[in-house]
Amino acid sequence: MLFKTLSSPYWQLMQSGLEEQVAQLDNVTIEIFGAESEEDLTGQLNLMENMITSGKYDALCVAPITPTNLISGVVMANEANIPVVNIDEKFDMDALAEAGGYVVGYATSDNVAVGEMAAQEIMNQFPDGAGVCIVEGIAGATSGELRRDGCRDALEAAEGYTVLDVQPGDWDRQTALDVATNMINKYGDELDAIFTANDTMAKGVLQAMINTGREDIFLVSTDADTEVQEAIAAGQLIAVVQDPGGIAFSCVEQAVAALESGNYGSVDEQPEDVLIPATVYTQDNISELMGTE
Repeated sequence: MLFKTLSSPYWQLMQSGLEEQVAQLDNVTIEIFGAESEEDLTGQLNLMENMITSGKYDALCVAPITPTNLISGVVMANEANIPVVNIDEKFDMDALAEAGGYVVGYATSDNVAVGEMAAQEIMNQFPDGAGVCIVEGIAGATSGELRRDGCRDALEAAEGYTVLDVQPGDWDRQTALDVATNMINKYGDELDAIFTANDTMAKGVLQAMINTGREDIFLVSTDADTEVQEAIAAGQLIAVVQDPGGIAFSCVEQAVAALESGNYGSVDEQPEDVLIPATVYTQDNISELMGTE
């Protein structure tokens, strides 16, 4: 397993959830790696290349930092007859095919639905309309773009809702703080709600709200690490939470199926997409996620 990083709470949750589920399988052993950060594109590729050349692994499940940074690694795995399953961030399938590479499967959240769920919560909070800003991830990152599009399209299709601005927060807390501060200062009372494409950025946005005295802004996060869960319990925001362990376990199941069938995919085959549902957590039900019921 190659994650984007192991330094982020989301990927740590994916690791712990996956290890718990894989422990129930016979004859399946996993090792999990991750880049130093979600900006370490070259380091992640080096890890993948080392995994392939080690000869230790029958299959690889990989979550590229960007849609293209691991393409050469996938081609290398294909040439070594090692099946590859794509996790979370979807490869640019056209670019992958052009390079002669392919994957056998793909698992992620339904990221469009995540954005749509966030939009619905905003509309529930402001039934007469609202001004909304969106903080997406790194520009070009598919997961963030799909969440952004799901939220924006749902809001724009409804009467009375205006998407005031969309800016990348680079999956980074400080960047999101700076972006949100600028949004708050620029739009003032027009700004009613902010949607962020992950919880790391939500923490930065929440701090910007506190710093500017705009804690009245309705904040919706994607995912909720321990710090965000505590903020939800305090009524400071809500979150659309993915099932990271379920996503990763689906990839393992697809890898095992490929090994058993001998079908490792091809350039001419479109990989199977498995979409794992998300759940909305608010102050009313966050105890379920925190295990404090």
